[in-house]
Amino acid sequence: MGKAGLRGNPGLLKQLGRKLTELPKTLQAEVAREGAPVCTALAQGAFDSGQTVYGEARPQSVHGGSLSLVASGATRRSLTFVANGTQIRCQLGPKHMRYLIGRYRILPNNALPFLWRSKLAEIVKRGGDRAAAEAFAGVGRKSA
Repeated sequence: MGKAGLRGNPGLLKQLGRKLTELPKTLQAEVAREGAPVCTALAQGAFDSGQTVYGEARPQSVHGGSLSLVASGATRRSLTFVANGTQIRCQLGPKHMRYLIGRYRILPNNALPFLWRSKLAEIVKRGGDRAAAEAFAGVGRKSA
């Protein structure tokens, strides 16, 4: 029997992490804080809809039926992301969750899904706009 684990190219997720490290630390922390609940909602939404996080249909069972992946609900409950300083991480729950990530793509394990990327980019843009507005507040105004 093969080893259950993550497949794909985790290097792409690391590449995204490197890009985010180029942002100021305060903006990184803000993106992590605001992004964690967004990632949780996206992951749980895909899980509930019976799709992968990439929007593809989940593979069928051996008997040809659809897979719910719900036995006790522990996997669904553990699909939560938390902000850890400047990083967003998923709290992996049951031991078999790594298998589900690789086999049924319940979490990103290669390129970040487009919807996830756009939501995080939106948070970065909002935070960057806010940071720029604060940085330039009062600059160029005539003093009375």
